Amino acid sequence: MGKRVSFHTLFIEKEKTAFQELQHHLAGIQEHDISTTAFQGDFFELRGSILQWCGPADFTFFFIDPKGWKNVIEIGTLAPLLRRANSEFLINFMYDFVLRTHTQDSFADDIRAIFGEIPDTAGLTPLEKEKCLVGLYLKRLREIMPARGGKPRAVPVPILKGTVDRTLYHLIYLTRHPKGVTVFMEASERSDFVQRRTRAQAKQEKRESRSRQLELFRSADGISKEAFADQAEVGSYWLSKLTTDPKRFGIEELADMIEETGWFESDLQAAFGRLEKEGEVKNLDATGRRRKKFVHFSNNDNKGEFLKKVRP
Repeated sequence: MGKRVSFHTLFIEKEKTAFQELQHHLAGIQEHDISTTAFQGDFFELRGSILQWCGPADFTFFFIDPKGWKNVIEIGTLAPLLRRANSEFLINFMYDFVLRTHTQDSFADDIRAIFGEIPDTAGLTPLEKEKCLVGLYLKRLREIMPARGGKPRAVPVPILKGTVDRTLYHLIYLTRHPKGVTVFMEASERSDFVQRRTRAQAKQEKRESRSRQLELFRSADGISKEAFADQAEVGSYWLSKLTTDPKRFGIEELADMIEETGWFESDLQAAFGRLEKEGEVKNLDATGRRRKKFVHFSNNDNKGEFLKKVRP
């Protein structure tokens, strides 16, 4: 028999009318194992009340999804929550706003509150700017340590604009457990596939609206579930991690690689399989033929399997 779990949820809403609608909606929830509470007010001002409601010990998941950004996503604002042990976070990092304002003098104080400094992105390409800004925010999040628990881990997942190849925001997941990173990214990969199909369809509908002519094939049908990272790059990364001396790769190492690169596990698996086929690497614990999961990171109580590079 599994352990019965009850969920206690807390919602924060500042606007009076929206808060009344929220209360009306919550009153209709009749689940025995789910209790709901709502506070009206400003998130920044309610942080102490939120922590008091959470208590000191129970596991708490914070989903921070503001309409605005001020006094919400800044490290100083989040610090009291980040220091709470036994907690995980999903934060809407409003990248589009940060990108547009981080070089403007009028927003200097706001940007400094988010990053602890004014990021220097002069001369960087759009992709380099995104990596710089998101990477710096992740670094600041990881620097806030709780009283107990494992080291903070944070991974971002970009959400793109509907018909434009530009990031709108990042969903940033913060945890203290390597398994949390791998499970979150596995779920994110499924949603990424849905996002790519949805965007492909939206782009096609926009083209058809402009041309007033239907296209023969649906663009979304051509979106593949296969790994999309550059496999040559992922392969080179694997070779940099391996030596001719066997090394065990488990959940801890998988989480490290995902954090370092932002790639999905399927990208890493596909690249390792290709290298193994080419005789570049070897999984010493593999038995039988493996088609997609060439490394079983969760084997041996999440300690994984021994891998090696065949040639120096």
